[in-house]
Amino acid sequence: MSSENSALSTAPMVPFNPSANTWTRFISTFEPSEFTNWIDESVSWKATCYIGDWSPLLKIRVRGPEAKAFFEYLSTNHWPNFPPLQAKQAIFCRDDGKIMGEGVVMMLGEDDFIFTSVPGVVWALYQFHHGTRKFNATVEVVSDKWYLFQVQGPKSVVLMDEVTGDTTRDLKFMHAKELSIGSHKFLYLRQGVSGERGFELWGPAEDGQAVYSAIVKCGEKHGIRQLGGRAKPVNHVEGAFPTPALDFLPAVHGDNEAAGSHGSDPTAHHRTPFDLGWGWLVNFDHDFIGKDALRRIADDPPNKLVSLEWNDEDVVDTYASLFRETPYEYMEMPREAGGTLKGSSVYVGNDLVGCAVSRCYSYWFKKMISLGIVEREYAVPGTEVVVKWGAEGAPQKMIRAIVKPAPYKEDQRKKPLT
Repeated sequence: MSSENSALSTAPMVPFNPSANTWTRFISTFEPSEFTNWIDESVSWKATCYIGDWSPLLKIRVRGPEAKAFFEYLSTNHWPNFPPLQAKQAIFCRDDGKIMGEGVVMMLGEDDFIFTSVPGVVWALYQFHHGTRKFNATVEVVSDKWYLFQVQGPKSVVLMDEVTGDTTRDLKFMHAKELSIGSHKFLYLRQGVSGERGFELWGPAEDGQAVYSAIVKCGEKHGIRQLGGRAKPVNHVEGAFPTPALDFLPAVHGDNEAAGSHGSDPTAHHRTPFDLGWGWLVNFDHDFIGKDALRRIADDPPNKLVSLEWNDEDVVDTYASLFRETPYEYMEMPREAGGTLKGSSVYVGNDLVGCAVSRCYSYWFKKMISLGIVEREYAVPGTEVVVKWGAEGAPQKMIRAIVKPAPYKEDQRKKPLT
């Protein structure tokens, strides 16, 4: 059965899976919530490997003599050395330094760039067509023309060597090369959000199903898992990859996009790059939107991104309350689905010191963890804090937590491809 025959708006660049019982919305399409089960899939990027579909992300292609200058004007970082087939992380802010979007820019050729994001693409299109500065370049929305797959985990290297018949071990982090599976060519970028060795595959949409199927078939002997929507955001928390609409809100928003004890005001979740561990991507050697505001806080930013490890006993009691007359708010496993950012206030004593986001159960670590944006004074690993779980007006549970480094899981992305 193809996606055209299904009643759901499923991603057309991967084979339709008729055995899936539940589906998760990912941007404008639906994907299976689970292929095996979320526990099995969430172990894959630490033990074997997975393939996941990120094709529904928005994509634009910008070409022309000032294409690079356009991205540098939007982005907090500056790229004096940006050769073809290299990628950069880009952070876009508005004038007050609050983030509008972020994503990956890859140089396809001379004066030819592709950018993928969701809110970042919207902001880039707005600035290109309505911003005060004009650039000698063209922009094209190519979201439906490119697939974007991730193959991640310790077995991904040997799998991709085998399925392509080529070596993938010579790639530096954030560099790409052209490879093929059969007659299907694609760009192969060393990058990903699993925190493990892994790759992204960028190719023409019409080849997506054939490439995806070939990798799944070849990967069976390597223990590959297809990554469903339920497990997909777990790696963002373990690896400390802040995500729009899950960990922060772009500084333009609609109504009712925030929930939890930290309140429903969306502006409470507008963040600067320094709040989210991206201060190293802020360079003041070029002109960009938000430069003056960020310069004012750069020497002493107020907050820092951390991981929080929630107390086992307090978490267990939250679940146990489901068998009492007045339960606490349910903790979805492994975490809440996307759509509404849920923030939980973080305290030291009676002092509000931050916000916990992306509460998530990690089966690999057997811990409930989250990301946290906390005042720098309390961002020292080992600091004891308390997280207020539950919305205002409902029963709330004060859950003890310990500040841990971000990422919670050791970052393996730049280690040798062995």
